[in-house]
Amino acid sequence: MPSGRFAILRDRIEELRRLLLPWRFDPTGSYRDPLRVTTRALSFRVLAHAEVETYLEDRVLEIATTALKSWEDSRFVSVATIHLMGFSGKAMELPPSTLFTSDQGKQKDWHTRTAIDDRFARCVSDFQRRVRNENHGVKERNIMEMLVPVGFDMGKCDALFLQSMNSFGEARGAVAHSSGKSHVQKAVDPKSEYEVLQSILTSLLQVDLEFNRILADSSQA
Repeated sequence: MPSGRFAILRDRIEELRRLLLPWRFDPTGSYRDPLRVTTRALSFRVLAHAEVETYLEDRVLEIATTALKSWEDSRFVSVATIHLMGFSGKAMELPPSTLFTSDQGKQKDWHTRTAIDDRFARCVSDFQRRVRNENHGVKERNIMEMLVPVGFDMGKCDALFLQSMNSFGEARGAVAHSSGKSHVQKAVDPKSEYEVLQSILTSLLQVDLEFNRILADSSQA
């Protein structure tokens, strides 16, 4: 069953469709006011991209937060826990040779060198920061950086899905990072824009179900 967050995404895409795209698509792609239709279709593309990006970010953040809470509350180790540490990019140092140190400059934080709690919390905190502040897209690179660290089975992301997300990200970037004038001069088919999102939502439904599985595994304690 899809998550509540996926339902929100789907509803939001339909809302954007109602607000920005023609009520009835012309099978020939011809409209009375092509400039207006193209401008709105491009707006739909950019805003729909933002909705998809936010959806992915929200779901992986939910998993990371749940994994940390399960560990802190009951020392429950999930697949997400292992992946968040294993793909944190942090070096896992060996334990110190002594339980206590006479170096006063190191005494305050010395206990963290023997406590896994601090290491895991920092891994989660860094992951959350990267997702919230450094992720800017839905291309394959962005997907890998968000999904792998929470234990997502990447075998469920086939090449066609990743290719479609790359194309979607590039199409959005072409609008967002250049003058709108050059784009509105070329007719954009609103029906095609909507169909792209419907195809992405179909693929994301399978991603969402895998998110649900990981989340359930992370909160079994």
